[in-house]
Amino acid sequence: MARRTGVEAPVHGAEPLGFVRRPGREHWWEELSPQVRERMVARAGPIVEWWAYCHPSDERRPYAVVFGERGLAVCTPTINDRGGPAQRIAVVPFVPASLRHAVVVQRPGRPPSGGPALPGGTDPSERAVGPVPLTERTRGFLGHLPPEAQTRLQWPFVNGDTLDRSDHYYTGGEDALDIWCYLAGRRWVTFVSGRGTGLSGPAHRASWRLVCRRAEVAVR
Repeated sequence: MARRTGVEAPVHGAEPLGFVRRPGREHWWEELSPQVRERMVARAGPIVEWWAYCHPSDERRPYAVVFGERGLAVCTPTINDRGGPAQRIAVVPFVPASLRHAVVVQRPGRPPSGGPALPGGTDPSERAVGPVPLTERTRGFLGHLPPEAQTRLQWPFVNGDTLDRSDHYYTGGEDALDIWCYLAGRRWVTFVSGRGTGLSGPAHRASWRLVCRRAEVAVR
């Protein structure tokens, strides 16, 4: 997935992440009925990446995100006409064969000399930054990722697309994280997943291996 010219995406600062002792994504995926899981895969296509967790509105009920070859499917808990529990599935379909990816690798390096290094080696006044309407929670999460991954995720939304929704999930601890995150707009969906290690020490000692994906949204 080649980098494109255009307005540079903002690079955010990291905010502290919260960690709680809860079952992992496999547990919450199994909490969904087989019918719901099958419907998500049928509509999104073969699974590329996914996560599942308890929903913020009701910690006893699951929700799930599936990034498939044909679309992004998100299921959230709701109530059916009889007042019973149900799952609502929303799908963002992709243009066929539009899915692309790039691998972002950050390896431990030397400690910076002098002042802190700026992403891309440019002065802040020289960086054209477009607005991305992310929540404070999402900005703080993205701040943990390498600048290149942040840029790839946000690029469509500082260059003409409108961001509709976003979400992320992580598991691990202070030193190592597995992460998943999507940004979904009117024209594009971006998704990043991967692992970071050495995160509890100095920033220059951190390692990341991430896959950044982008797909074009089909006309609905």
